[in-house]
Amino acid sequence: MQDLDDQVQKLRAIYLDSATTVPMKDEAAANKALEAYQSLQHAPDRLFDLLIVLENTDQTVGTVRSLANHFFLANVLDNVSEPIAEALNNIAACLPGIAQPDGTRIPSGPVQPGASPSPQVTAFVKALDNESAWLEAMLIGRAFTVLKRFPFSNARTKAVADAATRIKRFGYAFSIRSGRYQISPEVIENIVGQIWKCLQRVGSLNALSNIMRVALETQDYAYEQILFGRKYAGGLGYRPPGLPIGLLYNIAVKLPALGSNERNARSFWDKAVCLARDLVAMLDLESYSQFAFLGLNAETLEDGLREVAHYDHCFSLRQWHLSFTPQFLTIFFGESFDGDMKQRLGWNVADAIELAQVLKAHAAPGTQVVPISRLVETGFDLGIFKSMLPFFAHKEGEANKHYRSPFGAAGPDVIFKPLILLKGNSVVLPAASVLGPALFEATFAAWRTNKTDQEIARLRGDAAERLTKYIFTKHDFQPSFESAIYDLGEQGAGECDLVFEDEENIILVECKAKALTRGAMTGMQGDALLDFAGGLFASQAQALRHERILRSVGAIHFRDGTSLELRDRHITRLTVTLLDHGALQDRWMLRNVYNALLSAQFTCDPGYTKKKQVEEFNTHLRLFQKETRLLEATGQHINAHPLNAGSASVAQLDVLLDSVQSLTEVRTRLSARMTFSTFNVLLEHFHQQKMRSQGQPSYVGNSRS
Repeated sequence: MQDLDDQVQKLRAIYLDSATTVPMKDEAAANKALEAYQSLQHAPDRLFDLLIVLENTDQTVGTVRSLANHFFLANVLDNVSEPIAEALNNIAACLPGIAQPDGTRIPSGPVQPGASPSPQVTAFVKALDNESAWLEAMLIGRAFTVLKRFPFSNARTKAVADAATRIKRFGYAFSIRSGRYQISPEVIENIVGQIWKCLQRVGSLNALSNIMRVALETQDYAYEQILFGRKYAGGLGYRPPGLPIGLLYNIAVKLPALGSNERNARSFWDKAVCLARDLVAMLDLESYSQFAFLGLNAETLEDGLREVAHYDHCFSLRQWHLSFTPQFLTIFFGESFDGDMKQRLGWNVADAIELAQVLKAHAAPGTQVVPISRLVETGFDLGIFKSMLPFFAHKEGEANKHYRSPFGAAGPDVIFKPLILLKGNSVVLPAASVLGPALFEATFAAWRTNKTDQEIARLRGDAAERLTKYIFTKHDFQPSFESAIYDLGEQGAGECDLVFEDEENIILVECKAKALTRGAMTGMQGDALLDFAGGLFASQAQALRHERILRSVGAIHFRDGTSLELRDRHITRLTVTLLDHGALQDRWMLRNVYNALLSAQFTCDPGYTKKKQVEEFNTHLRLFQKETRLLEATGQHINAHPLNAGSASVAQLDVLLDSVQSLTEVRTRLSARMTFSTFNVLLEHFHQQKMRSQGQPSYVGNSRS
């Protein structure tokens, strides 16, 4: 397969050769160039004959579209590439993705009732080495451009190019390679530094207040949290890039509390917002279409997962409903550590739970400043509170002190403490929704200071199962099986963490304690893939074996003599993670990458620090691929496998199970056969509940324009 940059150089030469040989300045010249094709049905048919082949050239109409996008982006830098982009866009508009097995075009038109679908194969595009074919194709593409047949209409590429144009005007340097803008780490840090300087004029308190106000104005709010999610332009329409709330938040917490009293603070805020929006737009993380991830294959899987995790860092915040925090801390830690922590730290888990309850009384969806005297006036011991402050509060200007870039894995540490301590004995309470996870992180960090890695892993793993069981029990569902081990010889061995069942349903629950790493959040190569592997994917691969045995044998016989029988019931495979994994958690992301996973295996350099995790991922991949083949052999269609899946963090599960009356309703909420393509578990639930309350029919679509 030719490198995209090599293809770019060849196409540029072909275009220049065509433009020199046959100049085309107006419609008369374009029509004259197309006269030779009047004897054919249409000039588009000639493009099919010129470029479509059945031989695998590793180039399809998608390749042509990617090249058109590259030239459209390159035009920002050279001001001469847009005509090439337009010509390629016109060529791509006439090429199919599939053809008949004999290499002819599939006839267009409605399918006749009762008619068998026509056989089809992938339509490949001739290599650029066939210059005569491409020269003639370029001539037709140029003529169509002049005649305005198929104007360039990629909303994503246009938005990225517009952002790059504005960044260029500010004097920041960048280049283009393989269809993406390349910005050096130094330039990115300079832009982030400029955003920081602008926000410094506003001050941390005003900046955080503005950020949360905009977030609440532009996003849905429910379940005590802001429901960040992907948004799309209507149809192929244009929309401007989104506002990177996460990036602005991570910069704002670094600032001194008060601004420099500039009269033009508003203009500095506006400049910071524009710079942040354009920088992230150039990183090309946003999805402007619901179908953005449908084309992911084994080669593009890592890039795609990295982009969705990095998007979450730049555009959203890590949250859960604050009212859940006391329950989370109680079930996670229990009471066995209280004595040791009290002696060692001066406070314990019970005090952290009381702090969570105190903060809930003062917190709000937006940013609050609360005097410490108000926090302790309800009876919270002032001495205990002061002993907790070093663990639960960043000093003013210390949060995210090393955050210089959205790619800095070591930078975002604001997520590990809930408060910011101001001079004058006051604290900043960020949005209530971000306090919960941070309260847990602070308590956990204090507990683990004298613990071994084995003790830490054991607590997290056991707690994930305890919390999952607690939430189901809280909503009146008791497990039929817990940590049930089986070894069925050739059929396979495994362990079911939790199983819930009734006359119509079997819900296979696998609990995972793995957290989303800061490397995945900030776009580090490989980290998002491994977090996806160790969270959603590993558990789904394990549960797939449980399902396959049930469908092929009819029952799983456990070592303790009990049995789980299929009895023709619905099977749902549920992954529950300790903490939210963002879009990597969403079951429709699993659906989009399902086929890619069936053919993937991954390698790494010998010195890669996470080589063991790569090996574990490949082990799970082989299990997943084997179980998928065996399930297909039982008559299960491959497309059914991801639709039987569900996924949620324990905090999300607590919301999803609210007011459910049966396991059938649980199944419906966990594995709805529809999506709004928001890639947010709770936002999907929000829209589905809203739709049902309004009595609307089910459909697949996006959440809002």
